[in-house]
Amino acid sequence: MSPRIQAIYESGVLKPLQKLALTEQQRVEILILEDDLPPSLIAEVAQKAGSYNFLSRSGEDIYTIEDGEGID
Repeated sequence: MSPRIQAIYESGVLKPLQKLALTEQQRVEILILEDDLPPSLIAEVAQKAGSYNFLSRSGEDIYTIEDGEGID
């Protein structure tokens, strides 16, 4: 398995955050990963997939104001 490292991009240069066991002039392949999916994309996917459709069904209500006794 290839090692996974973190780096910071600064002034046009990727700077590793830890020491690397590489030889001079060794070629490496870099894969840029995004931190997280933007919340707007998650919401869009959930809406298109119908993930939250159950919330609009009245039969899905678990508790109502008439359930049980009040807590003092």
